[in-house]
Parts: sequence; structure tokens; C-alpha cells
Amino acid sequence: MFCISGSVLAVKPPIAVGEAEETNAARDAYEAARRTNPYDVLFNSAAARADAYNDFQSALSRRSPAVNSQLHAEHWQAIGPAPISGGQTPTNNAIRSPVAGRVTSIAIDDTDGAVFIGGAQGGVWRTLNNGATWTPLTDYLGSLAVGAITIDRHAHAPNQATMYLGTGEGNFSGDSYFGIGVYKSTNSGRTWAGPYGAALFTGRSVLTIEVDSTDANIVLAGTSSGVAGESAVLNTTLPARGIFRSTDGGINWTQVTAGNNPVSRIVQDPNTSLRWWAAMSPVSGTALGGLLKSEDGGLTWNRVDGVATGLPAVNFVTSTIRTNITVSTDTPGNAAVVTLYYGTSISNGRLFKSTDDGANWTQLTAGNSFCQSQCFYDMPLYAEPGAPSVVYTGGAGSEPVSAPALFTRSDNGGTTLVSKVRSTDGTTALHADMHAITTWPGQPNRLWVGNDGGVWRSDDRGENWVDVNTTLSLTQFSGCDLHPTQFGMALGGTQDNGTNAWLGSTAWNHSDDGDGGFAAIDQSNPNQVAHTYFNQSGNLMGVAAAYIGLAAGPDDYVGFAGAFSGWNNGLNLADNVLFYAPFILDRNHTTTLYYGTNHLNKAVDFFNQAAVTTPSLQIYSQLNGGNAITTAVPPSSYTGAISAIETVPSVLSGDSQIIFVGSDNGRVFRSIDSGATFQEVDAGGPLGLFVSNIIVDPRNSQIVYQSRSGFSSALPAHNVRKSIDGGTTWNDASSGLPDIPVNAIAFDPAFPGQLWAGTDVGMYLSMDGGDSWIPYNDGVPNVAVFDLKSNGRTHSLLACTHGRGAFLLNVDGIFIDGFDGL
Repeated sequence: MFCISGSVLAVKPPIAVGEAEETNAARDAYEAARRTNPYDVLFNSAAARADAYNDFQSALSRRSPAVNSQLHAEHWQAIGPAPISGGQTPTNNAIRSPVAGRVTSIAIDDTDGAVFIGGAQGGVWRTLNNGATWTPLTDYLGSLAVGAITIDRHAHAPNQATMYLGTGEGNFSGDSYFGIGVYKSTNSGRTWAGPYGAALFTGRSVLTIEVDSTDANIVLAGTSSGVAGESAVLNTTLPARGIFRSTDGGINWTQVTAGNNPVSRIVQDPNTSLRWWAAMSPVSGTALGGLLKSEDGGLTWNRVDGVATGLPAVNFVTSTIRTNITVSTDTPGNAAVVTLYYGTSISNGRLFKSTDDGANWTQLTAGNSFCQSQCFYDMPLYAEPGAPSVVYTGGAGSEPVSAPALFTRSDNGGTTLVSKVRSTDGTTALHADMHAITTWPGQPNRLWVGNDGGVWRSDDRGENWVDVNTTLSLTQFSGCDLHPTQFGMALGGTQDNGTNAWLGSTAWNHSDDGDGGFAAIDQSNPNQVAHTYFNQSGNLMGVAAAYIGLAAGPDDYVGFAGAFSGWNNGLNLADNVLFYAPFILDRNHTTTLYYGTNHLNKAVDFFNQAAVTTPSLQIYSQLNGGNAITTAVPPSSYTGAISAIETVPSVLSGDSQIIFVGSDNGRVFRSIDSGATFQEVDAGGPLGLFVSNIIVDPRNSQIVYQSRSGFSSALPAHNVRKSIDGGTTWNDASSGLPDIPVNAIAFDPAFPGQLWAGTDVGMYLSMDGGDSWIPYNDGVPNVAVFDLKSNGRTHSLLACTHGRGAFLLNVDGIFIDGFDGL
């Protein structure tokens, strides 16, 4: 994309809304690294997270009145985004719409006129007015990761629907969090019981739940993997994935398939109630295939792919293959022909159809590559009830005018597919990465879809779209920053929804496109802002800048200082780099920027140079004598990448003399000569946990803290460490914290000696300099907090979550020591 601003011509790297498969894999690897632990398969981190949440609730209930009286009177306030205005839809940015965050499941109750949606880590939300407003229903359940929402279709009194919530996202991405079982509501989601099946489901994701149309006590569910990074460290005692059956309304469950195969979808035949179908993923060492069929109500299952005529066998080769199934008939319950559509992720998507109960199948060539390069992540199929010739497909991010596109409709049984991404009136378009498609019961023209940008509805089968993200707050933040002097202003990078600005309203402004990572506001000149897109070795790395502050839009980021094909500003594309690569502006001299790969790269006078950058202008130089800072920790051969950077303010002018960096393989280094040399000062003991944050006490530079994002399989958890001698020696400072990733730490904006920690289960507070910690979620849902920023001038603390937006704590009162900045 070429951007012109005044007389300055600058080039922005080509940023796609829906990343290619290798880019998605890089993001997954980053999320995996955050949650890694040193004991590999010997440790069950799924159980550790469940224990951490239980510990959080227990500690909260034990919080004494005396302690409560010492805490801030203020509660965390939700500040959105709800939604992000002018989001990146579609890929070529010709049409922009409000966006929210990843929606994984949709269920509609026509009796109550209610629509329920589930967020990737945002819980269940309900609208009673066709999407005009939304209400969260599950903020404080044990898991906000939603894989399935299912409504029992048997008749019910108003507001008395029986609903099932399958926790755990299960979409095979690096931030698809695992779950803890199945919750059940008998009052349309107002209250929930459970989780049920915890022994079978904890650490897995319940991706599909179906209630028998003839017996409400019979419920079938399918499970999948949780977070990719989590599954790499789970032990062999984890419950097997597969198909599960309940005969008592979801209270107790029995696995009815052998092996350990993920299941994406289970459907019941609309005419023959004992016949069920399941879309399964073959995995190494198991015999089951891609499509299964049951003729006895889900008790026993037989393989269909590779057996039925025209349906090739789907077998595990080198990676998991995902499948999906949908079914429809003209007249449910009568002798009409049942139509099945079955899709696989092979070759970017293959689509098949059967009209004889799965005995014979025809490949629909129009569906070749229907889900493109991310079928493992987003490949929903939906056949219209009562009109099986109408079928919808969903996929990844590219949006050509002709199919395959990220969303298509066929009116002739799959013979041809037509892109339905854009409204025919040209006013609205869908976000990339589809996950859910459904229609209003009895009114199939009323179509609803969920994707990485939120939820949309159509009243004419996709000809025109209505953006209904309205009051949804599901944004998955990666990093954020606060305005230095203005209360109610911030900047934050998000998963697949770019970088966005908060100007005081819950509707944030879309600032720039792509995958937003770390974000920074120049604390000396807030008209200068910067952020990263995704970062990937051999592809793209660097920082983008804008010069009109938080009012900047995508076309205002005229400065990109980085490296991609044909472009090199001093960064080495061969370096190791995290998908969300860290960078900071020097605390002492805010126009100097530091950017981390496996080298620490420094850009002097960054904003001025980025504004006029050219391919030959070498903005960055490598510190540490040009030598890589991170190195391998035996027995691993992985040399690591920088994951955290901090500088220490000085009374001297110019750049900071003391610089800290942390690595994703658990090491901390310090320079006392402005980066000329670095020495390792902490290996974090034997743990090797991802260093997520380093902060220096602005009142006493000898006091330094670091946080670790991982599981230690021990208590104390070693997830916060403290130095009182300027970083020379370190001790554990995690008493009271559960064994859970601590993703960020920050000093209290008003009270000396108090710290905050953002964890995978919410917020913790230390009132004694890290000697002890207590839970303080008051107002924050049970969601992973990925970044914290504190500002003593505005008395504010910003918590950016990965699934429920951002929250602000306004600490009113008198400064204890007159300190006015952090």
C-alpha cells in the first residue's frame, strides 16, 4: 500500500486482514511460548489453570474486611472497545464496518426472540433486539472460552430454554484456550450450573453439542484440542478427545468413540432420529477417519470416508486435518431426501455432497479451496433447513469478487458458489475468518454469521449485511499504552483487528490495519504514536509510526521502519523474532526506540527518520557490538528471541545508560553502558519461563521486577521476581499468586510499594512490594490480561485483556509522595 501525506511519500508493507497460514502459525508459536513450561509433557497446565481459577475464587472469599478497607474504593470500569469503529472489512479496505472480536458460536431461540453468541475468550452474550444491544451472561464462570452454544429445540416456556455451553474454543490457533467442561442453563442463560464432565473435558475444548430431537435427556458432544501452546505441555493423562454421550441431560458423560480424535461437528439426521453424523480429525496413531456415522442414536460409530463411494479416505499424514458436516432436508420428519455436505481441509478445502444417506458422494469442484489457507482454523458449512440446495461456506481472509471467498452462498446445491462478503448496496462487508453460520428458526432468509471481527446479520440470505457488533466487547488485545497527560486516552494492538485508539468513548477508533501487536505513545510528544503489525522471520518485522496522535487512521501511518521483501532499514530478516515483537521508547529520551529480535535494535530519532524512510535508510543499529543477546539454554538448541525491554530513566540527558531485556526462553540481561555490552543477570532459576515484562520502580531505580508467562509446576510459582540491587541479583516475589502465566505487571499509579499483575485468570494486587498477592478482579471478568499500563499523572491503570476488551481503574486521591509520572 502506498500512502501519501503532504509531500512525504512512504511505503507501508502489504498487510492482509486474514493472515496466510504461515503467519497464523507464527502467531500460534508466540502464544505457545508465553505459556510454555520447562517440564514439557510432564506437567498438566490445563489442570494448573483450573487450579489457579479455584485458588483465585478461594482467596477472594477469604479477603478480610481489614484488607478490603485498605484497597482502592474504585472498581475496574469496562471501556470497550464496544465496538471498534471503522474496522478492517473487507481485505482490500474498500468498505469499513464496526468490529468487536472473535465470535466462535451462534445459537438462536425463536421462542424468546434471543440470539446468543460466544467469544473466543469473551463468554456468552445475548441480544433480545436483533443485535441492537448485547448483554454478557457468563463473565464470572470458570472459563470464558466458548466452543459451542446449543439450545434444546424442545418446546419451552418463555425465558425457560435449556441451553448448553461447551467451554474451550478448539479452533487449533495459538490463542484458542482450552475449557473446563459443559455448563447448563434452564432459564435461557440467566444462571448456569456446572461445569459437568470436568474429568473428561478439562484441558480440552467442547466444540459441538447436539440435543436429541426425540429425547431431551440424550445429548451428544465432541471435543477438540485447546490452545496449541497448551497442548504442547499437557501430560499424557489428559482425557481423550472424541464423541461423548449423556443420557441425563448433560450431567454425566460417556465417551463412545475409541482413540483420541478431535471432533468439529455432530449433527442428527432430520428424518431418522437414530442416525447421527460426526466430522472428525484423524490424528497420528488412531484408526478413525474424517466422517463417522451412527445408526443407533450415537452409541456406536462407523467410518464413512474411504468406505462410501466417491468419498476419499482422510488420513493423518504430517498435520491434523479438519473436517465439517452439515445436513438439511426439504421437509424434516417426512420421506424427503436428506442432503449432506461434507468438507475437509485437504488442499485448502474440498467439498462433497450426498443425497442417499452417505452411500455415494459427489465432489463439488466449485468448492475447491473454499476455506483457503486456514481451513484448520475457519471452515464452517451450513445448509439451509428446508432448502438443501442453499448452502453456505466460510473461510479465511482473501476476498476476490468471485468464489472462493471468505464467505459464499450456493443456490444450486454447490454447483456454483458466489461471494457474499459485500452488501449489494456497497455499504457493509464481512470481516475475515469465518467461524459460525446459522439462520433464524423457521425464517431461513434471516442469516447470522460470526468471525474474527464479531457478528453480522442479513435479512435476505446474505445479499445485504447489517453490522450488529454495537455493544459487544470481545477484542483480543496484545499490547497497549496510555496517553501521558489526558485521562481517557489510550492505544492498543489487537488480534486480527489492527491497532485502535481510545478517545474516551467505548467505541474505539480504528487506527491501523493488520494484526496489532505492541503499541506506544510518545510520552513527551503524544502526537507521535507507533505500533507493530505481525512480525515474522523472513517475511516482515519493524514498527509503524503516525504523527497526529490518537486521531490517526490507517492512511496516517506514513512511516514504516522495518524490513520486508526488498526493504531493509537495518533489521535482519533472518533474525529470530516473536510474532508480537516487543519495542519501547526510551524512558529518558522518548524519540529513541528499541526493537527486539534475537538482537536488540536501536533507532535514534525514530519518528523523524521513520517519516522519511526509504529502502536504503538504515534507521536501526544492533547493540551489544552486533552480537545476538539471546542464546540457547541447553539441552534446547533454540536460541530464543527478546520478549521484554525496559530502560531506566536517568538524571543525565540523552539515552538511558541502563537497559534490561528478557527472552522467551527465560533469560534476563542488563546493560549499564547504553547497550554497548550486555551481561546475563537472571536465568530465572531452572525454569526457563517466558519473560513477559520488566519494570523499574520510578521512585527507586534499584528496585526492579520481572514477570514470567508460563507454568512452573511449583508454589511459589516463580512468575514474579524482584531485585533490590538494580538487577544484579533476583529473588522470587510470587507468594499468593497461583501457578499461572503472569503476562504483565505495573506499579500502582498513586500508592508506593503497590503492584498489579495481569494473569491468565485476571488481576492480582500486591500491597507490600511483591511480598504477597491478593486477587483484585473487581469488575474484570475471568479472562487473560495481556498488558498493563500505569500513569501517575492521570491516576489511571489500564488492563488490556485477550478476549473481553480493556478495563480502566481510576485511582482518585492525593499522591502519596507527589510523584507525577510512571
